[in-house]
Amino acid sequence: MANSHGLTSRIVKKQAAARKMAKNKKAAFAVHIWNENPQVRKNQSYKARKHYFENKQNFPKKKLSNKNPTTLMEQGIIDERGFFVKGKKKNFLTKSMVDSKGMDFYGMPR
Repeated sequence: MANSHGLTSRIVKKQAAARKMAKNKKAAFAVHIWNENPQVRKNQSYKARKHYFENKQNFPKKKLSNKNPTTLMEQGIIDERGFFVKGKKKNFLTKSMVDSKGMDFYGMPR
């Protein structure tokens, strides 16, 4: 009984688990971007919310700026064979995992 309230740690853990189960589940899964309700704000620290928001802003968007292969090559998004430089090893020109000659990203026959 080292706690100031006189309860053992296993009872305190059970109480905390019961409180967690009783909370609204939808609020727990809500996206935190600066306009959360007070109940959700108490669940996550300011530092964690700030880091989440910064990471979300810095993360690259999935949508391509345009569909023109030459401009994508100039931007460095795809290489000269048509494969994406970052992410999945997929070919932009053939829309599959191989290029026009039937070779994969590493130059091996597939």
